[in-house]
Amino acid sequence: MPDIGKGEGKGAGTRARLDGVKDSIKSKTSSTAKGLDPKFNKIRASTVERSHEISVLWLSVLVVLVTSLVMFAVVVVIGDVWTLGDYMNNIFCNNIALLIIILFLDTIVNSNKESRQKRDEARRILRYDRLIHPNLDLYLVRKNMVITPNGKTVHKFQIDSDFKVSDMRDMYTPSELVSDVGISKIKRYGHFQSILKHDFSKLIENVDFVYYPEIAEAVMRYLNATSYGEAALEAVIGYEDARAGTKSMRVMVTGMIKEEPDNGSFMQANPTMKNVYLVHQMINDQEKAVSDYIRLIRTLEDSDPAERRKRSKHVYDEEDYE
Repeated sequence: MPDIGKGEGKGAGTRARLDGVKDSIKSKTSSTAKGLDPKFNKIRASTVERSHEISVLWLSVLVVLVTSLVMFAVVVVIGDVWTLGDYMNNIFCNNIALLIIILFLDTIVNSNKESRQKRDEARRILRYDRLIHPNLDLYLVRKNMVITPNGKTVHKFQIDSDFKVSDMRDMYTPSELVSDVGISKIKRYGHFQSILKHDFSKLIENVDFVYYPEIAEAVMRYLNATSYGEAALEAVIGYEDARAGTKSMRVMVTGMIKEEPDNGSFMQANPTMKNVYLVHQMINDQEKAVSDYIRLIRTLEDSDPAERRKRSKHVYDEEDYE
């Protein structure tokens, strides 16, 4: 039989030690808390600016009142210039006029500040777009090679496309571009869609999108599509060099894609083809996001004459995209 009394003694000793540790931590925490400034608070910059504007308003009113009292004292000393009623009426009218002018100027200043902030955000987005745009073009070319079977014309800068899973049957063949040095189409697509994901992530991290949230929404839709399809894309790329027994997975997957019916679906596909369907869906979602992004960036450029002139000098213009 176990010694229950001894067990209780050990438990009590352990609890006592834990209580001692708790008290020690508590005392250290309380002593550390005493060293902090209890008046310290984080204040938003907008709150500080508003507080400053209100203080300036009241200071202006105080200056006017003091000046009016000084002038009143001068009038009293000179005598027979104004009556007391005339002087009080003059002070009242001046104060009302001052308040109206200050409120009017405050409205103009705030409006100009908001307009400047909106313009600065637009220019910041467009500066990032100049870095993103070349990689976006490279992504479009590789994406369109993946979804276009051999023998058909590749529309290099086509954004929106209506393609089926069977159209991806030649994605393991070498890229048609000399710069890709014979690397397969699907591998080059995976590389450049990852670069575009990195560029879009930097855009989201470094711009607040207070005035242009719809651009952020389009970018986030691309990032979300790329994230949920990333594992499937890695699997599909991995099939190129994998083997199933004595057979090449690349040959097997290519055969499955060719035999896939036009009305096939993700739910009916075997596990290997499910990854292909996920890549198909990812590309569709990426296309919609990129289409919205390009449209919104063009609208942003059109709103600024300087940016519109810059775009007219670019190699790629509206006719490049389909």
